[in-house]
Amino acid sequence: MAKTASKRELDNYYRDHWVEIDSERLRRYDEMFRVPPERVDALLKPLSLSKGHRVLDFGCGPGFVATEIARKVGPNGTVHAVDVNREFVAKAQVISEAAGISERLTAHHIEDETLPIGTGTLDRAFAKNVLEYVPEVLNTLKEIRRTLVPGGLLAAVDSDWGFVVVEPFSPDETRELFEAAQPAFREPYIGRRLASLFRQAEYSEIEVRVNPVVDRKGHLQGVVHNMLAYALQFNRLEKRQVDIYKERLQGAIEDGDYMFILPQFVVRGVKG
Repeated sequence: MAKTASKRELDNYYRDHWVEIDSERLRRYDEMFRVPPERVDALLKPLSLSKGHRVLDFGCGPGFVATEIARKVGPNGTVHAVDVNREFVAKAQVISEAAGISERLTAHHIEDETLPIGTGTLDRAFAKNVLEYVPEVLNTLKEIRRTLVPGGLLAAVDSDWGFVVVEPFSPDETRELFEAAQPAFREPYIGRRLASLFRQAEYSEIEVRVNPVVDRKGHLQGVVHNMLAYALQFNRLEKRQVDIYKERLQGAIEDGDYMFILPQFVVRGVKG
């Protein structure tokens, strides 16, 4: 049974639950964070990568994306993969070694947005589904900007949990579920705010795109299960309600009626 979080724990849960991750969530993330080969080019297209680029992967998770970036920049490029979770950092290094590109990837453990990287040393930075969790997005964007060379580019990809579709749940049920899970996020509606925050952090040439992620097979059901676990842990849904949601979700997957849609906001900005 999930432990109910106290009020004090909830205040910093959005960050603390990434510093320490239980084994069940780690198992789900190992599947959710993998990048299918056919999606690599589309995922990394906003970065406009070239051979030899020096790149930051901010909030690298277990390192699947950082490894793909390292492949793209070639033997003369470098990747700095950073994360607040020590297990992720260790795994990122292991994955890069297995891929044969460890000499161009360095994984760093960080405790806040302060980056162990020199000023004006990077060509590109990538932040995928991480800015919704940082304590102060504006400070983080400024710190990433510090590491970029003039003309360097940051590409951020993030969700906006106000635009989610989960079949077989009704719109009201979906809203109830994601509102119940909100303490897991510092900013659950970060997608719609990113362009404004980029401007405030003094990026230029800001571009915004929205790419819908559509799953009809159940590959991303782990996202819904995470939200259900959060809602139970935060004591915002009863276990009976959570079990019913799980049963309906599984039934829809088996019957072919399941569909999960999550818009991903893709925002790019340049350091002038």
